[in-house]
Amino acid sequence: MLLDNKVVIVTGASRGIGRAIAVACAKEGAHVVLNYWGDNDRSYGRLSAVEEVVDEIETLGRRVIAVEGNVAQRKTGLELVKQAVDAFGHVDVLASNAGICPFHTFLDMPASVYEATVGVNLNGAFLGIKEALDVMRQTASGSPSDGAIINIASVSALKGSPGMPAYSAGKGGLRLFTKAIAVDFARRGYRIRVNSIYPGLIDTPLTKPLFESRLKPGSEESLEDARSRILEQYPIGRIGRPDEIASVVRFLAGDDSSYMVGAELVVDGGLTAA
Repeated sequence: MLLDNKVVIVTGASRGIGRAIAVACAKEGAHVVLNYWGDNDRSYGRLSAVEEVVDEIETLGRRVIAVEGNVAQRKTGLELVKQAVDAFGHVDVLASNAGICPFHTFLDMPASVYEATVGVNLNGAFLGIKEALDVMRQTASGSPSDGAIINIASVSALKGSPGMPAYSAGKGGLRLFTKAIAVDFARRGYRIRVNSIYPGLIDTPLTKPLFESRLKPGSEESLEDARSRILEQYPIGRIGRPDEIASVVRFLAGDDSSYMVGAELVVDGGLTAA
């Protein structure tokens, strides 16, 4: 197995891409620490979803724990690392996936929404890495394999998304933050590789609100019309699946990507290539 007995922390792991990442890593032999945010999941009616992920991973014969908390708060990163070490003794991989995406134009966006969005999408990755770094360095020093940090950004970091300025700002900042620490860690000999992934439109609970945000005010356009208009931008002609992102995370977490540092892997059905 590619990740046999490695310990993987996945933030935002109760649904969508995070859930797929957690399960994919477990299938490759990893033990998993799931982060979920109760308030966020309640807004989607998905609080019990993390229990489903726990059951699925345990069915695979792997160990798993779930830790609730908003990654924008330092205490969440501290608790994730503490519980990981208490349960497993080490941390090999951190997948910073947690994200929120409110749909507001610049003119109607409250400052509090902007701050919260950047707080989760950018600061959350910083805080998680800050708390995990020492433990991951210790793990890497006693292992034949390097540690891995994978930040889930977005194509919104590569091309601004209208109606999503806060999301674009947070993911754009995450892009260069990833490159900066990737080079720094490599030059310092930390043996922790840092890379990032840029998903396009993926079939998650955020998809319907995105389509709704693209409906033209006052028009009789349907949700399916808005969906079709967005999909016209994608050469592949369809929405991506969470497992198609998870498979790239699995690759970056394992030794097959051992020469990749600060890489940007775009998984967007051709959107940014067109």
